[in-house]
Amino acid sequence: MPKTILLAGATGLVGSAVLPLLLADARVGRVIALVRNPLPQAHPKLEQWVGDDLLAVLGPVSVDAVICCLGTTIGKAGSQAAFIAVDKALPLGIARWAKAQAVPAFCIISAMGAGAGSRIFYSRVKGEVELELEAMDFPSLSLFQPSVLTGPRRERRAGEGLASGLLQVAGPLLAGSLADYRAMPHHVLARGLVQAALAAVPGIHRLRYREICRMAAELHTA
Repeated sequence: MPKTILLAGATGLVGSAVLPLLLADARVGRVIALVRNPLPQAHPKLEQWVGDDLLAVLGPVSVDAVICCLGTTIGKAGSQAAFIAVDKALPLGIARWAKAQAVPAFCIISAMGAGAGSRIFYSRVKGEVELELEAMDFPSLSLFQPSVLTGPRRERRAGEGLASGLLQVAGPLLAGSLADYRAMPHHVLARGLVQAALAAVPGIHRLRYREICRMAAELHTA
C-alpha cells in the first residue's frame, strides 16, 4: 500500500530536497507538508497543512512516517529561548502528536555531538530532544547526526560556511571514525531521511556520515 508521510520543514535546506524525493517515490501515495506559508508547487500527492502555529494545524490522520527537518541557529532565532522553541519544543510537539496517532516511524535531523550532558548549548538541546524521543518508544526512530551541512542555503551563515569549506578540503583525510566529521551534502542527507522513513527498520538508529551515505545509496525513486 502507498505510504503517507508527514514532512515538517519542507522549505529549509534539507526539507526542500526531501519533498521532491517523496513525491517521486512510487512507495509514497501522499505527502503532508507541515508549513507556515503555502508552498508554490502543486502535485497530486501533495497536501499542505498551513498555519503560523504548526502544532495547532495537526489533526487526526493515519501517517506511516514523520520526517522532521526543522532547525535554526541561535543567531537566526535571536535568543536561546527562541532557539529552543524551534529546535526542541516544536519537534517534540510533533512527535507527541505522532505518538498519539500511532505513527510507526519518526526520522529527525539532530547533530554530531548531540548530548544532554554537553556543555555546548546547541549540542545539549539536540541531546535533550533525542532523549525525549527515545522515551516515546516509536517502533522505528532514526536520529540523523550529520556534521556541517553543505548546500544552497537561502540565508548566509558565515561561521558555518567557513567550517563547511574547511571540512570539504579536509574530507579525504578524515578516515575511520573521523569520517563522521566530513561535511554532509544536503541532498545525501535528504535521500537518507527518505529511505529511513520508508524502510522503517525497527529500533533506535543513530546515523552519522557513513551510515547516512549508506542509507542514501539504498534509495531508489520511481
